[in-house]
Amino acid sequence: MVPVYTPKSEPETAVIVALMEAYGIAYFMQGGAFGTMYPGPVSNSLNARTLMVEDDQAELARELLRPFL
Repeated sequence: MVPVYTPKSEPETAVIVALMEAYGIAYFMQGGAFGTMYPGPVSNSLNARTLMVEDDQAELARELLRPFL
């Protein structure tokens, strides 16, 4: 899996996860479980999440996320 995007907020994370599921993209939100323990502003050292997708689906995922970039 390759890193594609780091969401900046909880609502943004929810939308991104919904997009990945809607288009059938295999994904993993790195830091997702630990990040929920410390809600609030994203801090890279504490609760940052990174969207990871399969290599062959990375281009489609990036295209879907273009409005966030």
